[in-house]
Amino acid sequence: MKQFEITNFLENKFSPMLASQFDMGKIGLQFGSKNKEINKIMIALDATMDVVDEAIAKNCDLLITHHPFLFYPLLSVDYDSVLGRKLIKVFKTKLNLYSMHTNFDVASEGMNDILAKILKLTDIKIEKEVVDNNCFLRIGKTASTSLKNYVAHVAKTLNEGVIRYIGNDDKIIEKVGIVGGAGGSELMNAIKANCDCLVTGEVKHNQAIDAIENGIAVIEVSHYVESFFKEYLQQILKEAFPNCEILTSNVEKNPFKHF
Repeated sequence: MKQFEITNFLENKFSPMLASQFDMGKIGLQFGSKNKEINKIMIALDATMDVVDEAIAKNCDLLITHHPFLFYPLLSVDYDSVLGRKLIKVFKTKLNLYSMHTNFDVASEGMNDILAKILKLTDIKIEKEVVDNNCFLRIGKTASTSLKNYVAHVAKTLNEGVIRYIGNDDKIIEKVGIVGGAGGSELMNAIKANCDCLVTGEVKHNQAIDAIENGIAVIEVSHYVESFFKEYLQQILKEAFPNCEILTSNVEKNPFKHF
């Protein structure tokens, strides 16, 4: 199987045209050859040094990540830097690197649909009739419960050790918005959709104040919850390419610790 076959399959499902403007040129096949023979694939959230080493040690031909391996243009490369050493390893082993970022987030059956289903939301909808590159927010219903109880449900379901949240513990939660990653910018869209609660990551202080003043609860989860995409992508690739070995990274972990 060639790289271009995998690329075509993924881009038919998660079109690069759905990516945010800042992602243009940073998704798809960042390093490698479209004609390379692919027999073993590894899937990871990030192409850290440990993940690159793992993929090479396991003789993978292709590493697929959610977050792009190279996010900023390079004008020079220091071979002694972490990035320089990673690049040398990639070039030396000719490891293909492919990324799906915001195009995967907004696409139907992409990141935010995955997270909504993991949280067992029902009647899941997007904020627009037609999916475009601004359709991050997913909106669904949950059984009526207090915010305090819903925080506990989110923490357990998403395997989050520590969670920050905004709102009155007794607030009734029935309509929920969810955005994986840093989705505080979607707060106003969640308010317009009459959500009782927004579940997202990396909420800024001013966004927390806006939430309080607009009467919406916010549950802040880590960016690492996006790692749920690994098993999902592994499954659909196994179904599409049964003769290819598909692995998920075993070495990556949430970079944050809690005191």
